[in-house]
Amino acid sequence: MSSRVIHIKEPELQFGYDQKTIDPRDGLVLFGPYQPIHPHTLRAGIIGPKALIAEYPGYVAQMNKPIISTKRTYRGVISMEVGRPSFPGFEAIFKVKWPEKPEVQLDISPLLIETSLSNKNRTIRTNELIDLYLSKIVEFTKKEDVQLDIWFLLIPFTIYRACKPQSWGQTIRPGTRNYMDLTKAGQLSVGFTEYQDYDDTLSRILDTTSDFHHLLKARLIQENVKVPVQLVLDRTLQFRSKETNKKYEEYLKANVAWTQSTTLYYKLGKLPWKLGDIREGVCYIGLVFKKVTRENTKNNVCSAAQMFLKDGDGSVFRGNIGLWESDKPYEYHLDATSAEELIGMALDDYKEKWTKYPNELFIHSRTYFNDAEWAGFQQAAEKRQAETLLSGIMIKDLNELKLYRDAGNQESNYGVLRGTAIIINDKEAYLCTKGFIPRLNTSNSVEMPRNLRIRVIRGSADIEVVLRDILALTKLNYNSSIYGDGIPVTLKFSNKIGSILTSTTDWKVDTRQFMYYI
Repeated sequence: MSSRVIHIKEPELQFGYDQKTIDPRDGLVLFGPYQPIHPHTLRAGIIGPKALIAEYPGYVAQMNKPIISTKRTYRGVISMEVGRPSFPGFEAIFKVKWPEKPEVQLDISPLLIETSLSNKNRTIRTNELIDLYLSKIVEFTKKEDVQLDIWFLLIPFTIYRACKPQSWGQTIRPGTRNYMDLTKAGQLSVGFTEYQDYDDTLSRILDTTSDFHHLLKARLIQENVKVPVQLVLDRTLQFRSKETNKKYEEYLKANVAWTQSTTLYYKLGKLPWKLGDIREGVCYIGLVFKKVTRENTKNNVCSAAQMFLKDGDGSVFRGNIGLWESDKPYEYHLDATSAEELIGMALDDYKEKWTKYPNELFIHSRTYFNDAEWAGFQQAAEKRQAETLLSGIMIKDLNELKLYRDAGNQESNYGVLRGTAIIINDKEAYLCTKGFIPRLNTSNSVEMPRNLRIRVIRGSADIEVVLRDILALTKLNYNSSIYGDGIPVTLKFSNKIGSILTSTTDWKVDTRQFMYYI
């Protein structure tokens, strides 16, 4: 088969009244969300320092107002409507009232925050700050019987800056780890009850991450907190740049409002949109591997899978931790037993929702599939007598091929169209997911974009069908209301989910809803 160039039509999304458009913002404005919940009034709880709690009503007031997409230039104010659509207001879009006064507000002492921020140990600092927020939720849940839809955690920028893996400070030292190993073996602290609280705390935080977002999400899941949580930085409350702290211009404020509102609506348990033209009975899974960095498990890797259905709903399945590293760096492969268990969970979950197994299951990965793990995947289907056609697809974001538009005598400012694909043969192709978008009259890449290299490693899937599906899956990011991503949602959040799943060793709860991880 000779190579050829094709263009894949932009996938449509489905909204209210079964109407379809290619841009999620157009669909929400014209037809409303795919799954409406009106009439409804948002019941929010907020937690944070009093200074940020005082800014919350102004933030909500702005989110409920139209934000016209304009930009100031030396020639005056210009419209940015085509590339950055205006934001009509949360209630106008979703028909959900968002009161400026929350149902519950719990304040955290700035002194306690400053005390924890001064801790030179990055891991302890992060855990202490998370405890300040998490303890408020847990205590409230135990004592009060108030029904909430969402918790907003209002986070000072100082926490964001101080609680990341590369932030200043030390980590847990080898001597402290040795102390805990001896304590667990019963060789220290025998009979000294005054050390028990210290030992318990140290045991809990010893192998946790120092990333505030990931560890907080992991702790919320482990505490079985059922009300979704949305973290909001102080600079987001003020519509300021996270990087520079400069006040956003109107077109950027509109962009922030779109992103915040779409995420919020998804966390209310409803889908803002779904894919418009996905075939019946199709299911997509993205494999997740995350290396465990704890001292006593240096070579272990946590496995997981993200499953996305035709309606756009997502689930997360945590697999086994083991020695999944291959001979090649950054490539991981499951053994047959663990592969069977992981895909088996996904198949069972699909059947629970749709009362039957999927017709087709596409497994996306950043690496190839070896014989052992593929045999495990097949065994999962065979044991359930599922007539599911499995396809293993490798997707890599590589810098090995650039596409340039030959425009003749025309100006060519934006490069090739998004959706352009070079089919190498019936098993391999390159797909341009970042490129010129006529609807926006611009490109979704600030430089000459890289292209996805896509290979059908296992199975007999048609390469053009695979490309169409992957392009469609770039439009399912409910965490950001944009035209389309460069990576399909099956792999977009793999690093983040892997980091959450390995943030703590104390993983007891099987929470699968995707919204709890973003």
